[in-house]
Amino acid sequence: MTEAETADETKAAVANALNTRIALYDPTQDSLEEITNLLHQAYASLAARGFNYVAATQTTEIAESRLTAGKGYIARLTGEAKIIGTVTYYTTARVAPDEPEYYKKSAVGHFGQFAVHPEMQKFGIGSRLVEFVESLARAEGKEEMACDTAEGATDLIEYYTSKGYRLIEYHQWDKACYRSVILSKRLVG
Repeated sequence: MTEAETADETKAAVANALNTRIALYDPTQDSLEEITNLLHQAYASLAARGFNYVAATQTTEIAESRLTAGKGYIARLTGEAKIIGTVTYYTTARVAPDEPEYYKKSAVGHFGQFAVHPEMQKFGIGSRLVEFVESLARAEGKEEMACDTAEGATDLIEYYTSKGYRLIEYHQWDKACYRSVILSKRLVG
């Protein structure tokens, strides 16, 4: 492929990202197998670096429980059937013994199970998903939007900080082999 052809493909991918359709997870239309496979693919490079994120190996049953514990959203290119991204927005803390205290605050929404298909990364789709859940949180009167990632995933921490997220605290999930950072972004004022 020539440099010009590569540049044209990149421009087309960016244009497609702008045409991303985000919809609430619908168990009658959205394939759990496809969503789970997307998560496995998106988290594979993190697993290869030694981070045991749940999304890297979870079953379809766990994927479904995480999608429905909050408001799970699916991203597709407009007019396409293939799922290219997902994110779950939580308005309240999940009922889990190891849930971070910060997530339990009523003014804080948080998101997780966030992924974009590896072939579609770096084209703005992840940014669209994050902006989407931030808008949901604002509409619900949340003052902060939070998320977490592995302390050693410095590339992801840089991604979130570039979007206005800041370090709040550290957290140790019961089954994680790494310490997490809780990051949050002020949504008001």
